[in-house]
Amino acid sequence: MLAGQALRPVRVLISELGPIIDTGQIKARVPVRQTGDEFEELTIRFNQALEKIESLIEGMRASLDNVAHDLRTPMTRLRGVAEMALQSEPNIESSREALSDCLEESSQVLQLLNMLMDISEVEAGSVKLDLQQVDILGLMNQVHELYRYVAEDKNIAVRIDIEEGICVLGDRNRLLQVMANLLDNALKYNRDGGTVDLAAARNGNQVVIQVTDTGIGIAPEDLANIWDRLYRGDKSRSQRGLGLGLSLVRAVVRAHKGTIEVFSEQSGGTRFVISLENAERHTS
Repeated sequence: MLAGQALRPVRVLISELGPIIDTGQIKARVPVRQTGDEFEELTIRFNQALEKIESLIEGMRASLDNVAHDLRTPMTRLRGVAEMALQSEPNIESSREALSDCLEESSQVLQLLNMLMDISEVEAGSVKLDLQQVDILGLMNQVHELYRYVAEDKNIAVRIDIEEGICVLGDRNRLLQVMANLLDNALKYNRDGGTVDLAAARNGNQVVIQVTDTGIGIAPEDLANIWDRLYRGDKSRSQRGLGLGLSLVRAVVRAHKGTIEVFSEQSGGTRFVISLENAERHTS
């Protein structure tokens, strides 16, 4: 009788969880009885687990919806170009132009899929980092050279303020991806005649890297979501892109056991701050 009385709350919990599991209604919650014992704590934990599962599933659904949306546009264009080419009179030049357009749209699809796989691999830790001393000034100069003509076309000044000899322990190619994505965004969402400042400084065992622009800024309601895959704020939807750059940036920084923060004001510019391990710690 005592054992039955002691197990009664467990049976109640099982009976309440049964319908939730059987129907898949993850929005349902187990009623919490204010008993002040371990069974109340267990019920609270079950509800927290259900909330976590719900948020993960909603995130997956949103990501799939965004992937479907971003794939639909290039695939529709590709199909339209191919149909027009087939329906028109045979012509070598028009056929070449149609094939060129199809290649461009298929490249967009491949870029989206490859970047999604890249992010997943980095987050899962299945990508082996080639750790070495990476000279930050050299890295920034290389990124600047890659985007020099883009900056000139938009009349944006890119300024580098980094001392020689500042190094981090990292994978150079992956860190190049990070800085390229950040500089690309800083130029894309900047103003005509604006500036982008690339800076780095030692801070104990860390090297702090900053990318600051004078662009349109990020809306407060978007700040918490910019790291999500395929998330694009209202102002960024007018720009062509995949909405994956910042997801990859954060994944790579975390793979290096570093941190990244963003500070922004609407119409007041944006500043990204990355902290990575100082390579001098391993050479001193």
